[in-house]
Amino acid sequence: MNSSLFIKILRDKKLLLPPLSGYTDYPYRVILARFHPPFIITEMVNARAILQRNPRTMQMLKISEGTQYNGVQLVGSIPEYMGKAARIVQDLGFDYIDINMGCTARKVTCRGEGVSLMKNEQNACEIVSAVTAAVDLPVTCKMRLGATRHSVNVLSLAQKLVDAGAAALTIHGRSGEKKFGAPLDRSIIKTAVEHLSVPIIANGSIYTGKDAEVMIQETGAAAVMPGRGLLGNPWLVPEILNTVLHKKYTAPVLQEKKDVCLDHLRLLLEYYGERRAVLKMRSILPHYFSSCLYLKELKKDVQQVTIVDEIPVLLERIQQTPMGIIYSI
Repeated sequence: MNSSLFIKILRDKKLLLPPLSGYTDYPYRVILARFHPPFIITEMVNARAILQRNPRTMQMLKISEGTQYNGVQLVGSIPEYMGKAARIVQDLGFDYIDINMGCTARKVTCRGEGVSLMKNEQNACEIVSAVTAAVDLPVTCKMRLGATRHSVNVLSLAQKLVDAGAAALTIHGRSGEKKFGAPLDRSIIKTAVEHLSVPIIANGSIYTGKDAEVMIQETGAAAVMPGRGLLGNPWLVPEILNTVLHKKYTAPVLQEKKDVCLDHLRLLLEYYGERRAVLKMRSILPHYFSSCLYLKELKKDVQQVTIVDEIPVLLERIQQTPMGIIYSI
């Protein structure tokens, strides 16, 4: 996939799906592909582990079938390793590469990776140069406003990354102190849109199609990237695609949510085996039914699940009533 095609589709569809560590694994990417997003990307993958051909890491690089273009998000701090890993990713058949410059997890930042790269602009640019030189694919970067609110440097760094070869940039409208909850600064994203020549993807607090529409209106961004709102909600893909293009969207009924949740469970079981599938579904299932009454009780009960067969029984207790969705306790 060349950069011009990537940019054209990005501007037309106005949606780029996120890399969500622990969630956008192969089973969920299979689910997402059925909702026809223009792009799907892996959770962040360590460049060094790719070079070592770590079995679990290589498993993460399985491509889901579908009409979408597929990306990999690489995390690392050594330009040479990032370039070599990018070449392997290209050879595996992926269509674009994203460089993680936004992760705030301590196990990542302590190695100079993720959002720590924003504190080392020269190294960040060398990484982009190394990756773009190694592959014939679009290379994007996902960043925050800065590593901290006292070191907001996204505008100066963004221009340097573009000069180094980045085809597009995703900007999360918060700095690196908190993952969630802090106020979102759309004004800086808007300034980036006005001053940079590449498409800007706006990220942060996008849970609905309306959120996406407002974000585009207020920032002028070429596209949006939802985040945690995508968890247990693959319907957010058609909701955003339809809303930003001013088309009608119909929300799923309860049985459809149950069916997709069970299919997600089946895919997890095939991919990980029962023990890990159950552990993952403990955190995933409540997201599918986040609007139901007695959600706290549902979360508590799902934590007690130990075998796959207990999950359909749990789902049977989630019922639609005239007043909404309710979990029977």
